[in-house]
Amino acid sequence: MNIKSIIKKFYVIPSLIIQNFIRKLHSENMYISQANVVTLTHQKTFGEYKNKYEGNEIAIIATGSSLNKYKPIDGIINIGVNKTILYEKLNLDYYFAQDFFACKDYMSKLAKYPNIKKFYGQSPTNFYGLKEVNIEKTIIPESIILKHKASKYFQYCKYPTNPIFFNPDIDKTWLVCGGSVVFAAIQFALFTNPKRIYLVGCDCSSGYFDGKAGADVSHLVKSWKELKKFAEIYYPETEIISVNPVGLKGLFKDLYQDND
Repeated sequence: MNIKSIIKKFYVIPSLIIQNFIRKLHSENMYISQANVVTLTHQKTFGEYKNKYEGNEIAIIATGSSLNKYKPIDGIINIGVNKTILYEKLNLDYYFAQDFFACKDYMSKLAKYPNIKKFYGQSPTNFYGLKEVNIEKTIIPESIILKHKASKYFQYCKYPTNPIFFNPDIDKTWLVCGGSVVFAAIQFALFTNPKRIYLVGCDCSSGYFDGKAGADVSHLVKSWKELKKFAEIYYPETEIISVNPVGLKGLFKDLYQDND
Protein backbone atom coordinates (compact mmCIF):
# COMPACT_ATOMS: atom_id res chain seq x y z
CA MET A 1 0.00 0.00 0.00
CA ASN A 2 1.50 3.30 -1.06
CA ILE A 3 1.44 6.51 0.91
CA LYS A 4 -1.45 7.97 -1.11
CA SER A 5 -3.67 4.97 -0.36
CA ILE A 6 -2.85 5.21 3.33
CA ILE A 7 -3.68 8.90 3.43
CA LYS A 8 -6.91 8.34 1.52
CA LYS A 9 -7.96 5.52 3.86
CA PHE A 10 -7.40 7.55 7.00
CA TYR A 11 -9.13 10.57 5.44
CA VAL A 12 -12.27 8.84 4.15
CA ILE A 13 -13.21 7.04 7.39
CA PRO A 14 -13.25 10.16 9.62
CA SER A 15 -14.97 12.06 6.84
CA LEU A 16 -17.83 9.56 6.71
CA ILE A 17 -18.17 9.64 10.48
CA ILE A 18 -18.40 13.43 10.44
CA GLN A 19 -20.93 13.41 7.57
CA ASN A 20 -23.14 10.86 9.33
CA PHE A 21 -22.98 12.88 12.55
CA ILE A 22 -24.02 16.03 10.70
CA ARG A 23 -26.91 14.20 9.02
CA LYS A 24 -28.09 12.83 12.35
CA LEU A 25 -27.84 16.24 14.01
CA HIS A 26 -29.73 17.87 11.15
CA SER A 27 -32.44 15.21 11.32
CA GLU A 28 -32.82 15.67 15.08
CA ASN A 29 -33.02 19.45 14.73
CA MET A 30 -35.64 19.13 12.00
CA TYR A 31 -37.67 16.75 14.17
CA ILE A 32 -37.54 19.14 17.15
CA SER A 33 -38.55 22.04 14.91
CA GLN A 34 -41.47 20.11 13.48
CA ALA A 35 -42.52 18.90 16.93
CA ASN A 36 -42.73 22.55 18.04
CA VAL A 37 -44.89 23.37 15.02
CA VAL A 38 -47.16 20.42 15.82
CA THR A 39 -47.59 21.50 19.43
CA LEU A 40 -48.46 25.10 18.56
CA THR A 41 -50.81 24.02 15.76
CA HIS A 42 -52.62 21.35 17.78
CA GLN A 43 -53.13 23.63 20.75
CA LYS A 44 -55.07 25.90 18.43
CA THR A 45 -56.79 23.08 16.51
CA PHE A 46 -57.86 20.76 19.33
CA GLY A 47 -57.40 22.61 22.63
CA GLU A 48 -60.98 23.81 22.95
CA TYR A 49 -62.44 20.33 22.41
CA LYS A 50 -60.97 18.53 25.42
CA ASN A 51 -63.91 17.02 27.36
CA LYS A 52 -66.33 19.04 25.19
CA TYR A 53 -68.80 16.19 24.69
CA GLU A 54 -68.79 14.56 28.10
CA GLY A 55 -72.09 12.71 28.46
CA ASN A 56 -72.88 12.94 24.74
CA GLU A 57 -72.90 10.36 21.95
CA ILE A 58 -70.80 10.54 18.79
CA ALA A 59 -70.96 8.63 15.51
CA ILE A 60 -67.84 8.14 13.39
CA ILE A 61 -69.15 7.93 9.83
CA ALA A 62 -66.84 6.08 7.43
CA THR A 63 -67.43 5.06 3.82
CA GLY A 64 -67.92 1.27 3.93
CA SER A 65 -70.93 -0.33 2.24
CA SER A 66 -72.62 -1.02 5.61
CA LEU A 67 -73.30 2.72 5.83
CA ASN A 68 -76.36 2.02 3.66
CA LYS A 69 -77.82 -0.11 6.48
CA TYR A 70 -77.35 2.60 9.09
CA LYS A 71 -80.43 4.03 10.75
CA PRO A 72 -79.46 7.48 12.06
CA ILE A 73 -79.60 7.98 15.80
CA ASP A 74 -81.35 11.14 17.01
CA GLY A 75 -79.42 13.79 18.91
CA ILE A 76 -76.01 12.39 18.03
CA ILE A 77 -72.88 14.24 16.91
CA ASN A 78 -71.72 13.07 13.48
CA ILE A 79 -68.05 13.03 12.46
CA GLY A 80 -67.52 12.13 8.82
CA VAL A 81 -64.43 11.27 6.80
CA ASN A 82 -63.56 11.38 3.12
CA LYS A 83 -66.46 10.54 0.79
CA THR A 84 -69.12 10.76 3.51
CA ILE A 85 -69.57 14.36 2.43
CA LEU A 86 -71.48 12.86 -0.53
CA TYR A 87 -73.81 10.84 1.71
CA GLU A 88 -76.89 13.08 1.83
CA LYS A 89 -78.89 11.16 4.43
CA LEU A 90 -76.80 12.55 7.30
CA ASN A 91 -75.87 16.02 8.47
CA LEU A 92 -72.24 16.13 9.52
CA ASP A 93 -71.01 18.24 12.41
CA TYR A 94 -67.30 17.54 11.83
CA TYR A 95 -65.29 16.30 8.89
CA PHE A 96 -61.77 14.85 8.57
CA ALA A 97 -59.62 14.46 5.46
CA GLN A 98 -55.87 13.98 5.01
CA ASP A 99 -55.26 12.47 1.55
CA PHE A 100 -55.74 15.09 -1.15
CA PHE A 101 -55.10 12.57 -3.93
CA ALA A 102 -58.05 10.49 -2.73
CA CYS A 103 -60.36 13.42 -1.93
CA LYS A 104 -59.62 16.09 -4.53
CA ASP A 105 -62.49 15.14 -6.86
CA TYR A 106 -65.13 16.05 -4.26
CA MET A 107 -63.36 18.39 -1.82
CA SER A 108 -64.73 21.41 -3.69
CA LYS A 109 -68.16 20.51 -2.30
CA LEU A 110 -66.90 21.11 1.24
CA ALA A 111 -66.74 24.85 0.67
CA LYS A 112 -70.53 24.74 0.35
CA TYR A 113 -70.93 23.57 3.94
CA PRO A 114 -69.67 26.37 6.20
CA ASN A 115 -71.46 24.89 9.22
CA ILE A 116 -69.36 21.71 9.13
CA LYS A 117 -66.18 22.06 11.17
CA LYS A 118 -63.35 20.74 8.99
CA PHE A 119 -60.03 19.22 10.02
CA TYR A 120 -57.42 18.67 7.32
CA GLY A 121 -54.39 16.55 8.12
CA GLN A 122 -50.84 16.38 6.85
CA SER A 123 -48.13 13.77 7.19
CA PRO A 124 -44.49 14.60 7.93
CA THR A 125 -42.18 14.90 4.93
CA ASN A 126 -40.79 11.49 5.83
CA PHE A 127 -42.91 8.84 7.47
CA TYR A 128 -40.99 8.25 10.69
CA GLY A 129 -40.35 4.55 11.17
CA LEU A 130 -40.69 3.85 7.45
CA LYS A 131 -38.48 4.31 4.43
CA GLU A 132 -38.84 7.65 2.69
CA VAL A 133 -42.18 7.86 0.94
CA ASN A 134 -43.16 10.47 -1.61
CA ILE A 135 -46.30 12.06 -0.19
CA GLU A 136 -46.48 15.15 -2.39
CA LYS A 137 -49.73 13.98 -4.03
CA THR A 138 -51.42 13.48 -0.67
CA ILE A 139 -50.74 16.95 0.76
CA ILE A 140 -53.81 19.14 0.98
CA PRO A 141 -52.80 22.56 -0.42
CA GLU A 142 -52.59 25.35 2.11
CA SER A 143 -54.75 27.49 -0.16
CA ILE A 144 -57.61 24.96 0.15
CA ILE A 145 -57.22 24.77 3.92
CA LEU A 146 -57.60 28.55 4.04
CA LYS A 147 -60.47 28.62 1.54
CA HIS A 148 -62.43 26.03 3.49
CA LYS A 149 -61.59 27.68 6.83
CA ALA A 150 -60.34 24.29 8.00
CA SER A 151 -58.14 23.55 11.00
CA LYS A 152 -54.87 21.76 10.34
CA TYR A 153 -53.47 18.75 12.13
CA PHE A 154 -50.39 16.59 11.72
CA GLN A 155 -50.16 12.82 11.86
CA TYR A 156 -47.27 10.63 12.93
CA CYS A 157 -46.99 7.52 10.80
CA LYS A 158 -45.35 4.37 12.10
CA TYR A 159 -47.83 2.21 10.20
CA PRO A 160 -47.74 -0.61 9.21
CA THR A 161 -44.29 -1.95 10.09
CA ASN A 162 -43.85 -0.68 13.65
CA PRO A 163 -45.90 -0.55 16.85
CA ILE A 164 -48.67 2.06 17.01
CA PHE A 165 -48.67 4.38 20.01
CA PHE A 166 -51.85 6.39 20.46
CA ASN A 167 -51.58 9.40 22.77
CA PRO A 168 -54.39 11.11 24.73
CA ASP A 169 -52.74 14.54 24.45
CA ILE A 170 -53.62 15.32 20.83
CA ASP A 171 -53.60 19.02 21.69
CA LYS A 172 -49.83 18.75 22.16
CA THR A 173 -48.57 16.04 19.81
CA TRP A 174 -49.13 14.17 16.56
CA LEU A 175 -52.19 12.09 15.81
CA VAL A 176 -51.45 8.48 14.89
CA CYS A 177 -52.09 7.60 11.25
CA GLY A 178 -53.04 3.95 11.71
CA GLY A 179 -53.50 3.61 7.94
CA SER A 180 -56.76 5.55 7.61
CA VAL A 181 -58.21 8.98 8.31
CA VAL A 182 -60.86 7.29 10.46
CA PHE A 183 -58.25 6.95 13.22
CA ALA A 184 -57.76 10.71 13.30
CA ALA A 185 -61.52 11.09 13.68
CA ILE A 186 -61.83 8.64 16.55
CA GLN A 187 -58.78 10.04 18.36
CA PHE A 188 -60.54 13.40 18.25
CA ALA A 189 -63.83 11.84 19.40
CA LEU A 190 -62.16 10.19 22.39
CA PHE A 191 -60.43 13.46 23.25
CA THR A 192 -63.89 15.02 23.71
CA ASN A 193 -64.66 12.30 26.30
CA PRO A 194 -68.16 11.20 25.21
CA LYS A 195 -70.13 8.46 26.93
CA ARG A 196 -70.55 6.49 23.71
CA ILE A 197 -69.02 6.27 20.21
CA TYR A 198 -70.75 4.49 17.34
CA LEU A 199 -68.61 3.19 14.47
CA VAL A 200 -70.61 3.42 11.25
CA GLY A 201 -69.34 2.24 7.87
CA CYS A 202 -66.03 1.14 9.43
CA ASP A 203 -66.18 -2.16 7.57
CA CYS A 204 -62.49 -3.08 7.23
CA SER A 205 -63.39 -4.87 4.01
CA SER A 206 -63.70 -3.73 0.39
CA GLY A 207 -66.25 -1.56 -1.40
CA TYR A 208 -67.97 1.73 -0.62
CA PHE A 209 -71.49 2.84 0.25
CA ASP A 210 -71.91 4.33 -3.26
CA GLY A 211 -71.38 0.94 -4.87
CA LYS A 212 -67.90 1.66 -6.16
CA ALA A 213 -65.20 -0.96 -5.76
CA GLY A 214 -62.35 -0.37 -3.36
CA ALA A 215 -59.20 -2.05 -2.15
CA ASP A 216 -59.47 -4.59 0.63
CA VAL A 217 -58.61 -2.79 3.88
CA SER A 218 -59.03 -5.72 6.24
CA HIS A 219 -55.44 -5.08 7.39
CA LEU A 220 -56.77 -2.07 9.32
CA VAL A 221 -58.12 -4.44 11.97
CA LYS A 222 -54.59 -4.44 13.42
CA SER A 223 -54.83 -0.69 14.06
CA TRP A 224 -58.35 -1.04 15.48
CA LYS A 225 -57.08 -3.58 17.99
CA GLU A 226 -54.43 -1.11 19.14
CA LEU A 227 -57.06 1.63 19.31
CA LYS A 228 -59.22 -0.59 21.51
CA LYS A 229 -56.32 -1.14 23.95
CA PHE A 230 -55.71 2.61 24.06
CA ALA A 231 -59.38 3.44 24.67
CA GLU A 232 -59.70 0.85 27.44
CA ILE A 233 -56.74 2.40 29.28
CA TYR A 234 -57.42 6.11 28.83
CA TYR A 235 -61.20 6.28 28.21
CA PRO A 236 -62.70 3.24 29.99
CA GLU A 237 -66.01 5.08 30.57
CA THR A 238 -66.54 5.60 26.82
CA GLU A 239 -68.45 2.73 25.24
CA ILE A 240 -67.51 1.94 21.63
CA ILE A 241 -70.14 0.22 19.47
CA SER A 242 -69.76 -1.18 15.95
CA VAL A 243 -72.97 -0.61 13.99
CA ASN A 244 -73.77 -3.40 11.50
CA PRO A 245 -70.14 -4.54 11.69
CA VAL A 246 -68.28 -6.44 8.98
CA GLY A 247 -64.54 -6.71 9.55
CA LEU A 248 -64.78 -5.41 13.13
CA LYS A 249 -67.35 -7.98 14.21
CA GLY A 250 -66.67 -9.08 17.78
CA LEU A 251 -63.97 -6.51 18.51
CA PHE A 252 -66.21 -3.91 20.15
CA LYS A 253 -69.85 -4.19 21.20
CA ASP A 254 -71.89 -5.05 18.10
CA LEU A 255 -75.21 -3.44 17.14
CA TYR A 256 -77.24 -4.85 14.24
CA GLN A 257 -79.97 -2.40 13.31
CA ASP A 258 -81.59 -4.77 10.79
CA ASN A 259 -82.80 -6.80 13.74
CA ASP A 260 -84.49 -3.86 15.46
